[in-house]
Amino acid sequence: MSQVIGFQCPHCNAPLDINPEDAIFNCEACGQALLSDGSIFDNHYILSNSISKGNIQDIVKNFIKKKGKLRGIKKYKITNISPILLPFWSVAVSASTHYMGYRQYTETRTRTRRGSKGQTITTTEHITVYRHVENNINEKRLVVLIGRRGSSMYGYENAKEIIRRDFNKAVPFNHNQLVKTEKDFQYLSSEIAADAANQLAKTVVFDDHRAQAEKACTKVFDCATQITFEGVYFVHIPVWKVDYHFKGETYRVAISGNTGEIIIGEIPVTKIFRMIFLSLTFLFLIGGGTFSYFLGYSAVATSIAGIIVSLLGLLTLRNVFKPMTVVG
Repeated sequence: MSQVIGFQCPHCNAPLDINPEDAIFNCEACGQALLSDGSIFDNHYILSNSISKGNIQDIVKNFIKKKGKLRGIKKYKITNISPILLPFWSVAVSASTHYMGYRQYTETRTRTRRGSKGQTITTTEHITVYRHVENNINEKRLVVLIGRRGSSMYGYENAKEIIRRDFNKAVPFNHNQLVKTEKDFQYLSSEIAADAANQLAKTVVFDDHRAQAEKACTKVFDCATQITFEGVYFVHIPVWKVDYHFKGETYRVAISGNTGEIIIGEIPVTKIFRMIFLSLTFLFLIGGGTFSYFLGYSAVATSIAGIIVSLLGLLTLRNVFKPMTVVG
């Protein structure tokens, strides 16, 4: 078990208790990002928080109303609201890959000639062709990495796409500005250091470019990638984790504090919802085949129609046994 280390924040002198497994963390008092040795890390950004606890009720209500149609979800109760700052690394790279290989495919060639009696003879050959492939991949990319190893925090993986999409809106971290919108944000530290983030980003790009080369070639002979690191940024995204209670069960919603959008959320599958889909399943399985039969189609057409509606019925039936629907 890791032993917590205690020292003072070099920025505000507040006492800190640090887990030695954390590579970069924040002072809860002033928000300053610090390295594991206690030194200041300044390349710290945030997607600014724009909502407060007062907005959560309306956001969840609209989410359930929009995504929970035909379910009769009423009298639910929000039981927990937790504002959290999720840590990410955003690594800007310029990458160039040169690859060589060959692509194997089959060509069909037709040849016509005259026979001994003057007749036309046509022969068809299937020939295996090996064509040389040589190409370049050049790109500038922002690689987004989760700051914690194996974290199961709800909505964490989904929030990567928001960082990737909105990174250009990130601003230098300002603790005073953050607490104006919400004072109770919990900081999550990063277990990955900046150097490790660079290496992970390098591996992501190498693997992706290799995969592109293998898609273009039957066999790759050579694949050389050069990477230039243009910046590594420690980025927090504010996420509001909400629990709500409905008919004895708890459901979760993760909301982006930057935009108010639902990152991921759970919607109950109610009895009303199950009854609707059971009815639809019955109509698809029974009504479709009967309808096509009375139209007077052939037996083959009737069978095909029956198979199609049966498949639709089975797809509909899947929604009956789910305990919840996950959106996001």
